[in-house]
Amino acid sequence: MNSIERMEAAINLKPVDRVPNAPFYEAPICEYFGPSIRAGLMESQAMVDTHLKAIDHFQFDWAILGMNLIGGIIPAALGCEVSYPEDSLPQINSTPIKSTNDIEKVARASLFTADMDTFLKGYSTLADHLKGRTPMAVEFISPFTIATRLRGTNEIMSDMYQQPELVSDLQEVLVEKEISLGKALLEAGTEYFFYGADMECPLIISPDHYHSYVHGPTGKVINELAAAGGKMLPHMCGPIVDSGIVDMLLELDIKGIMPGNLTQATILDITELKEKVGDQICIFGNLNPNTCLLIGTPQEVEEETRAHLETTRGMLGYIFSTAGTSSLGTTRENYEAMNRIVSSFS
Repeated sequence: MNSIERMEAAINLKPVDRVPNAPFYEAPICEYFGPSIRAGLMESQAMVDTHLKAIDHFQFDWAILGMNLIGGIIPAALGCEVSYPEDSLPQINSTPIKSTNDIEKVARASLFTADMDTFLKGYSTLADHLKGRTPMAVEFISPFTIATRLRGTNEIMSDMYQQPELVSDLQEVLVEKEISLGKALLEAGTEYFFYGADMECPLIISPDHYHSYVHGPTGKVINELAAAGGKMLPHMCGPIVDSGIVDMLLELDIKGIMPGNLTQATILDITELKEKVGDQICIFGNLNPNTCLLIGTPQEVEEETRAHLETTRGMLGYIFSTAGTSSLGTTRENYEAMNRIVSSFS
């Protein structure tokens, strides 16, 4: 099997020749192979060269891009002041939404800025290089999580109690913008949407608030992009099974679920999620990127990776990944150790 066949089989709960290897690798590979973090995230040719080197070296089963998309380009296009350090990730320095009166500014803004054009050019060029070999994935973002970027996390949490119309009205504006961008990404070669939703995870808001404020806008984006051909893969930290969030996600047109961390040191038991979803959808999971992979030794990484994979042995519809984005500062030796174990596990 090549990577396209392996991922497609796993997504459809079919047998694979080995476990598909699809970590969230973008930050570390910019350190390993890029001229700088900023260039690897923001400059078209550097993006292409960095990801091609990483895929050729590690033989990942997907190419995933978008940390700058969700952390910098989208917020900046909609009014945030964003800085792009040379050797760090984009940083939001100020937010544009101070009251409901500011929502109209967001409604008038276009996501298709010069930085977006640069990203889409690099993304589509990489897709052309990998066509027929490795599928393309993008880190995407929910309307609610964009809203927290534009309003501020503390502020929007308070808004759900003090001025809930702001939360609803802002997301309503963002839904159509997201769908438009998602369709542009499909045209650029996207197959998989890693649909990040951590600002509405049950570690932060209640399931009732999720249902009242988030589920509707999220469902519109996911279902529309799925109808257009995208394979939608929501990612969320926290106790998504016990809280009932999984049941709500299963109402949507998704192909898989990517669980995240319960705490910085612990992850959701992947077998608990598998027991819940059964043969309905694929599951991605979910090596902790914050413990051994980030601060351990290569031997510890090998042991943790092997132990994690053993819990999935014989499981149809399983794709190996990290429980969220791999951090800057993850040593190449540790990434090599993880990759060795995953690549040889069948």
